[in-house]
Amino acid sequence: MPTISPMASSSDWSAVAFPLLLLLLSSSSPPPSSAAVVDSGRLFPAGVQYEYESTTTVLTGGSSDNRDPAVGHRVVGRLLVANLWPATDTAGDKLLRLHFKSPKLQTWSKKSKNDGNRQFIDRKSRIDSRFSDQPFFAHWRNGHIENLYVSSANSLTEENFKKGIAGLFQFQLSNQHAVEYSTLGECNVTYTKINENSVSKRIDGCISPTTLPPEIKHPDKIWQGTLRSKREGLLIYNQKSLVEVSFDENHEFSTSFMNEVGASVSSKQHIELKETKQNEDIIEANTFKEAIHQLEKQLKLKLEKQNLSPIHEVKNCKHYNSCNKLDDVVKNYHDSLLDSELGKSKSAYGAIKVMDAIENSDTKTIKKVLTDEKNVDIVVQLYDLLGAALNENSHKALMETLDLTDAKSVEKIERYLWSASIKFNPKVEIIKSLLSITDEKLASKKIVDTLFNTVTAMASRLARYNHTDANVLICGELVVKTLERLEKCKLDDDECILTYIRALSNLKHPLSMEVLLSFAQHGNRMTSAYAMKTIKMFGPDLWDNRVLKYCNRIFFQLVKEQDSSTRTIALAILLESDPDYDLLKHVVEWLSAPGEGYEIKQYALELLKEMANQNETSARLLRTVLVRERLNHYGSMAQRGLSSCFSRKFINYNNITGLVKNSQQIYSGVTKRGSVDIVLEHDNIKYDLCSFGMFTTGLGYFTSLYDDSGKKDTSDEANLPATAGLELVVFGVHIRPFIMFSSQGQLMGHVWAGTGSDKTPIIQGISQMIEHLQYVPLSNGITAELNVKGMLSLDISGQIEMSLWNKNAQSVIEKNGGISIQGSLKLDTDLVTDEVDFALITEGLLHMHSEAEFATKIVLCMRIVFVDTNVTTTVSKSEKVHGLPHKSHTTTTRTHPVSGRTFALNQMVNEFCNTIHSQ
Repeated sequence: MPTISPMASSSDWSAVAFPLLLLLLSSSSPPPSSAAVVDSGRLFPAGVQYEYESTTTVLTGGSSDNRDPAVGHRVVGRLLVANLWPATDTAGDKLLRLHFKSPKLQTWSKKSKNDGNRQFIDRKSRIDSRFSDQPFFAHWRNGHIENLYVSSANSLTEENFKKGIAGLFQFQLSNQHAVEYSTLGECNVTYTKINENSVSKRIDGCISPTTLPPEIKHPDKIWQGTLRSKREGLLIYNQKSLVEVSFDENHEFSTSFMNEVGASVSSKQHIELKETKQNEDIIEANTFKEAIHQLEKQLKLKLEKQNLSPIHEVKNCKHYNSCNKLDDVVKNYHDSLLDSELGKSKSAYGAIKVMDAIENSDTKTIKKVLTDEKNVDIVVQLYDLLGAALNENSHKALMETLDLTDAKSVEKIERYLWSASIKFNPKVEIIKSLLSITDEKLASKKIVDTLFNTVTAMASRLARYNHTDANVLICGELVVKTLERLEKCKLDDDECILTYIRALSNLKHPLSMEVLLSFAQHGNRMTSAYAMKTIKMFGPDLWDNRVLKYCNRIFFQLVKEQDSSTRTIALAILLESDPDYDLLKHVVEWLSAPGEGYEIKQYALELLKEMANQNETSARLLRTVLVRERLNHYGSMAQRGLSSCFSRKFINYNNITGLVKNSQQIYSGVTKRGSVDIVLEHDNIKYDLCSFGMFTTGLGYFTSLYDDSGKKDTSDEANLPATAGLELVVFGVHIRPFIMFSSQGQLMGHVWAGTGSDKTPIIQGISQMIEHLQYVPLSNGITAELNVKGMLSLDISGQIEMSLWNKNAQSVIEKNGGISIQGSLKLDTDLVTDEVDFALITEGLLHMHSEAEFATKIVLCMRIVFVDTNVTTTVSKSEKVHGLPHKSHTTTTRTHPVSGRTFALNQMVNEFCNTIHSQ
């Protein structure tokens, strides 16, 4: 056994240590130096047993913004450590015997008055009988635990706990960076020497152990939330042993929307040397392998070789045989799923409970609930939740309960498909199943449209979420198939063409750009506008120079006359692509040119203003153009139309900005094409939450009343058939349009029948917006499970009243969205279960009001209103000691009022509103 020379004097040591320190810091991850090996190798000499007092504490609570007391427990006991093998080689190997004795579980005393004075007290628990009184052994080499050698444990909890204890004996005693494997996985570790007898340890950049199950994370960070982790330790040592080791770690999760909605867990391991004794148990062996063999002979045990990776304990309702039965859950939340609750938080809250039960049910159970007469009034919502769950059993239940060729099932089929299209991590098998149906004879053209939109949206999301060659191939094959079907559409069959253009908008694949540009430039007024809108949905990443050249030609009509909607979308793309001096100059010069309709000029001016509001660089460039080119005059900058385009903030919290974007392109006093978009911005990334659009043609009745220019419109717009429809894009998925009327006769039929006088649903449904499953391994061997789900209950309704006698009209479109986010942070072991449940419920109520009078001249008042609402947050903490009635539970609920607001459109609309309301 090599001898260790005594410590050098401080002056001699400085002379040696300084150049050694420079050598260590010259590499990001150098191998342990020989001095470091000797320094740590002198600890735990053979023939000595060290007795430590051991404490492992776990506390769970809300996020840092939630100051309520935590719940938790700790395990205390005595830890005996001895090196059994006096190695004869110089590799720095040791065989450590670790024996955890007299374990005891402790929890908070209920008699404690507050968190600062709370005390831990002993509890009877399974640890008294189920933790075996057997030592375990560690192969220690140069400060690293190579492997553990253990006899059979009574439970995985005990096995993982021992791995957590062994991890405390991974250490280095000099300044260095290292990569270590432990219960945390593969981590970067930084050791910093504080003084002669203490070293700090910091861990970060951990890659979770491969023994943990796969995680589920939304590709968009805003839906993932934020997990902040901190892991630090301290080692104090003397000539021969570790005197004290402590390791603290804290993990805090919060949603991106509110810091106080989340959970935290902290773990502290601490051992402190209490006694040193002689140890006569010495193994004589030439190699470590031979030492283990000798040890097994002495103990008459077979020792299993293990690494420090924790073995995941599958603890769910199936494990406990306590899954809530689907029919019971549906019965409990039946009233939450009624039609009258759609668009409200109550609906979203109940939907999560039911969807969880669906995910844990087999096909037979799901079918039974779907066909139960008691659920007839909520069966459509149940199909929503089948699409939200979207697993093999739920899809099979759909296929066995609905006939896709039956026209009576259209609503249920579409609701399932709409919900499934928003699911961000669909299964390949379900995509292939739906894709095979697209070649069959279906119930209606609506289902054909919706089904193809769903399949393309799912394939695109799958390739984005799980970017494997196979998934990318499926997405590419669908692009080719969609383009082939688009090519087979007849040139005058707009319905067919638009179906597959919408599918391309869901795929967002660069292969489709050429075809879309061709339709944008050469298609008719409807197909060109849809193609250009799809290109805009693709986003700046796919707007290359070729796209910008096409947009330039289309807006300035360099090839042919273009539809005004197509032109304005092309201009929006140009202005969102860092426009240069020449482009801005030509646009402003165009504003003062005669011969253009004043509404398209007004809309173009609104786009310039919006660009200036959103981009300071472009705003400065625009001001330079106006001054240098002498274009800042009434002829160009004072248009007189009603068209508008603007964005307004409604949220600015927690690094999230919420925008309402309004776009109204007016023709002859009525909206030709308009939209209201809800957009979230987080870390300079934009997320399209929802877009609600409206389009009309042929409503030229108002032309002579509104158009006071004296110039007769010679375009084909005034001669088109009267049509009106609604478009919806949810989470980037294009949903087929809803046609309200497609002829003058249908329009007048609605007017005389008063069809829209009562509030009428336009689209309803429940979809999953958040799904997050993450495992957080702790240094003590326990794995925390973080599970978050969020649902959106949507109800878009409309109401219109028109009087031909009084020549006025009033309408309102209500976009009501109920949101519920529910999550849990759970530490589930055979000894104790600690859990923090957190929830957020709120409602987003966006109403668009319009009032018009057309007795002598059009007066149009439009208002966009966010209605007052509340955000309610709940945090519940519970602890259950298994085998005993001991259980603690606390719940905190807070309500945050959110004031409503009304957004102004422009000065002219304000004047119209004042005129109408003054009467």
